[in-house]
Amino acid sequence: MSGASPRVLLLLGPSTGGIRAHVGALAAALEERGWEVATAGPTDVLDGVRRLDHVVPVPSGLAPAQVLRGRLSLRKVAPAYDLVHAHGLKAGWVTVLAALQQPLVVSVHNLVLDDVAGRAARLLRVLETSLVGRADATIAVSAEVARRFTGARGAGRTTTVPPLGPAPAVQVPRAAVRAALGVPEGGHLVVTAARLHPQKGLGDLVLAADLLRQRVPGLRWVVFGEGPQRAELEDLVAARGLAEVVVLAGGRPSVADELAAADAVAVTSHWESGPLVVLEALALGRPVVATAVGLVPDVVGPAAGRVVPVGDAEAMAGAPAEVLAAPSGAGSGRPGVDRYGPDRLVPPIEAVYREVLDRR
Repeated sequence: MSGASPRVLLLLGPSTGGIRAHVGALAAALEERGWEVATAGPTDVLDGVRRLDHVVPVPSGLAPAQVLRGRLSLRKVAPAYDLVHAHGLKAGWVTVLAALQQPLVVSVHNLVLDDVAGRAARLLRVLETSLVGRADATIAVSAEVARRFTGARGAGRTTTVPPLGPAPAVQVPRAAVRAALGVPEGGHLVVTAARLHPQKGLGDLVLAADLLRQRVPGLRWVVFGEGPQRAELEDLVAARGLAEVVVLAGGRPSVADELAAADAVAVTSHWESGPLVVLEALALGRPVVATAVGLVPDVVGPAAGRVVPVGDAEAMAGAPAEVLAAPSGAGSGRPGVDRYGPDRLVPPIEAVYREVLDRR
């Protein structure tokens, strides 16, 4: 690698959640460390997070015409950079098919799941495993993700580095946020930030809220996010008579103010590699109640909240009841959160970059 500042292109596909937050935070951290960084992806993918330097239409699916468009677009912008770091399966394959001269680092943020991918799951798993063999290096965001590639070609070039998130910036006073969300005086606010998708276990959330309202008067459980399950969830909320309890508030670029105003932050996911919202909540000193997915068991201890089994609505109701009964006790400590800041997470990524650049 030459003495000049290496030029890195961060490429991502359509994203409304943690991947785009990670890319924005990573770009800023790398620039602080002297790397020249540019971002590329679909037109509005980084809106509210960071500037998008190059529009590269990485598709959400595998339609050949859309993949070809992304490939041709990437070939026009990539030559200005020393390395391409692709985030996600589609961005990775667009880069592979572009047949670039630059080394390719791929970050695997999520795994192909049968109940998400449906009939395409088998093909997508083949592409997922094959991508690791085609990349110069792979970064897995959790040990669970890395284990998927055990024994596969390229598995020896896999490094596990948890996702990096932006430092949450609170701008609106707690009382104003709670009032805007309709939390009654003396009431309790639980916040969930998640895409409205079956993977996120939001049906369990509604069932848990139905149980929890009987134990916690003045409960308001607000869900921030959008997705294909909205209509189904609206029907379930109405059927349970929870219109005054569970609020589907839609998506927004940041929920730092809402997390900071919460009495508890809940994650009901059936599977996650992260999630970043847990680290944001802990960084804000808010107690977390989350299913045992991704990095949750590593960072949410008794001082930080509660970890509950996946799919257990009764436990998801009981844990917030405990936390809300003693809010000063849960969430006052944040064991392990310092391990997930830029000073700890960016150097391993830099080491991967330097290794693949030196190989060339």
